Amino acid sequence: MGMENTGFWIFLITTCVVPGINGQTVEMDDGKSGYVGSKVDLRCRFINSSPPVKISQVTWQKLVNGTKQNVAIANPSLGVSVAPPYRDRVTFKNAAVRRRTPTLEDTTITFSSLRLSDESTYICEYTTFPAGNRENTVNLTVYVRPTTQMSLSSPTLVARSSNLKTPVATCISANGKPPGTIRWETKVPGEVTTREYRNSDGTFTVQSDYVLVPSRETHKETLTCVTSYNEEVFTDSVTLDIQYEPDVTVDGFDGNWYVNRENVQLSCQADANPAASLYQWRLINGSIPSNAEIRDNVLTFKGPVTYDLQGTYVCDATNSIGTRSGSVEVSIIEKPLPQIATGDVISVIALLLAAGVLMGITITVLVLKIRSRKDNSSNDSPSRKLSQPIRKRPGDEIQHSGRFYEELPNTADYVSYRLACNKEDYPEPYSPPINPPLSFLPQHPYHSSQPTTATSSISTTTSKNTFSPPSHTTAIFKYPSVPGLSSPPPGVAAYTFPKEQYV
Repeated sequence: MGMENTGFWIFLITTCVVPGINGQTVEMDDGKSGYVGSKVDLRCRFINSSPPVKISQVTWQKLVNGTKQNVAIANPSLGVSVAPPYRDRVTFKNAAVRRRTPTLEDTTITFSSLRLSDESTYICEYTTFPAGNRENTVNLTVYVRPTTQMSLSSPTLVARSSNLKTPVATCISANGKPPGTIRWETKVPGEVTTREYRNSDGTFTVQSDYVLVPSRETHKETLTCVTSYNEEVFTDSVTLDIQYEPDVTVDGFDGNWYVNRENVQLSCQADANPAASLYQWRLINGSIPSNAEIRDNVLTFKGPVTYDLQGTYVCDATNSIGTRSGSVEVSIIEKPLPQIATGDVISVIALLLAAGVLMGITITVLVLKIRSRKDNSSNDSPSRKLSQPIRKRPGDEIQHSGRFYEELPNTADYVSYRLACNKEDYPEPYSPPINPPLSFLPQHPYHSSQPTTATSSISTTTSKNTFSPPSHTTAIFKYPSVPGLSSPPPGVAAYTFPKEQYV
């Protein structure tokens, strides 16, 4: 009993794991596509089992609204048959299928002259014995190349003063599946309006209009329509033909019409579409001189120029769209204007160019000099100067060769400042030696010495009844002897140092 169960499980595992044994499949493409009128193959192959099963029949069917319609049948006994709607366009591609003893493993069919109605889902069904039926499906997509057409929206495009926007060109991609896309290439500014229509047969028509304001400036401009369909691109172009009124100018007067000049004339130039067909000349506030001759757009004055030719001349140009005018003011001078020779003009231009070049060089040199000075000044900036130590020679702040005595500092003030700030470590500037040595304080505060003339005069003015402390010797600064100066400068008295103050 155990052996029988083991054999059953081995058979079951072999059947599930090893493909192709007691199994058949039908191979087909996932999808196929083609253009209307082209040829397309729908592949169908039967993968038989080992040992192989017997193929009784192969049937191609079309799925229409959920129902199956026969297209072609291959039977080993009855041969090949194709349904009437497809008889002229569907065949089995493998010649072995059409033999008296056919081989039906490959039953690929070929559609010729593909039609839009051929788009559908197709079924390839194999009938086998004793396995039964096996089938697979393929989707056939049919494309339709659109026809592209481009034309002017109207045979006559007229530029009007109202400046109304008008469709000037139309591009159509008709009966395409899927629909095409349209874009425009042009230098003319305008707007694009596009519409898409679905036709009864499932195709699409796309219409695109280019809209702008017709004007003289847009005349003879080119519009290009670019239609894209799948990966294909189609182009077509038109040239705008805009009709407009004449744009008139009067030429011929050069400002040098002088008395007795010969062969002068005025020319009427009209830019028009269609061309101007009529030209009329007139003189404002007067009549055309009798010696004037009119030929189409040219007004010629015969004989010498006189003052009678002065005035404003008007030319009216007319075409089928309208009439426009141009004018010129003619003035007569007594003597001709000096004419400048061409060589002189060239010389003047050359001089101006040379002057411009020289001026440019001068400005460049000045700019470079200014920049150089700025760079030097930045290098010698106060910050750089302060960062460098200043070394002074002894006595620089007290005396210099050539200085006068009144420029010397007050030594007593300096001593008071040093003591007040208590800056014992502050270096004293060098002072020239004084002979005899000078003390800023009395050497004998309680010893009375022989007063000088100045002090005796002061003491005599003191009242006898007032207590006065003993007089002290006052330090008198004596100016050092300088060669060439035997006494202090005029107006400079001997300096008396005050007593030292403590703060």
